Amino acid sequence: MDSVSFFQQQPVTLNSRRYTNRISLFIFAFHQLLAIALVCFLVFKGIQGLLQESGSVKRKEKKVLMYFLPQVEAATFMSIILAFIWQGAIRKWPTFMVHFILWFTFVMSLAAGILLICFQKPPTDGVGVCFIAFAIGNGLYGCWISHRIKFCCKILSLSLQPMSKFSDLNRPTYYMLAAGFLWISLWTLAVVGALNFYFPPLVIIALVLSLAWTTEVMRNVVNITVSRVIALYYLRGMQSSTQFCFLRALTRNLGSACLGSLFVPTIEALRIVARGLNLLEGEDEFMFCCARCCLGVMQSIFRNGNSWAYVQVTSQINS
Repeated sequence: MDSVSFFQQQPVTLNSRRYTNRISLFIFAFHQLLAIALVCFLVFKGIQGLLQESGSVKRKEKKVLMYFLPQVEAATFMSIILAFIWQGAIRKWPTFMVHFILWFTFVMSLAAGILLICFQKPPTDGVGVCFIAFAIGNGLYGCWISHRIKFCCKILSLSLQPMSKFSDLNRPTYYMLAAGFLWISLWTLAVVGALNFYFPPLVIIALVLSLAWTTEVMRNVVNITVSRVIALYYLRGMQSSTQFCFLRALTRNLGSACLGSLFVPTIEALRIVARGLNLLEGEDEFMFCCARCCLGVMQSIFRNGNSWAYVQVTSQINS
């Protein structure tokens, strides 16, 4: 969507008090209340199982605590540290990081696939083959876009220039990372408690779906905050307060974050599938026509539903 033409055509009120997408906001808030209640209850069940239950339940929970909780906590903590390092590296060396990300993904996926195959077990062999196939796809993609990398690096370098004018622009990211770390810690304990409750697989699946939506909303709250700050700077020449934009994203624009967190990843995934189908060639004209039709439909949907919508949502509310 063309945000520049939108602003040229319609006068907007930047500080509207209307909440966006109230239905999705209500659904997310209700889901979050249920999730908090369920997590607290399952944490209680986990503690109760460790203190009062029979030996088999206690052994199962202790095994999960020993082999699941430390790894998840360590992985989460390392992810936060790497996120800080990654952001700093991209801001300082954008051109180098574009090449590094593109080919480092290929090398690491290939190395992980080969390592898993070396274990010579059926589960690891299957996952290893998937990693190698993913690495081959990444390598082909890197070769395919090699002529566009120079232009991409130039655009990225120019887009990072306003960062020097907003010294606190990364602060919302830090807040969300800290909140996410605390929530994942409680969530992991809730998974342990689910082993001491009815239908553990279904409860764990529900916890995973809830965590996926919650983390996506948290990510998009940061996305909305940064989108508003940078969009107003580019489109209106305003240096808005990052803290004000962050509070606005947590309140009035939260409904848009909730709605987009449900649909945008799905639309983007379907678009990738449609583009993959469009690469099909051969004598099967029916499959080729279906692929072309699917790609056309997804392109029309993606034109109105994509991550750039957050820029328009946060930069204007009412006409």
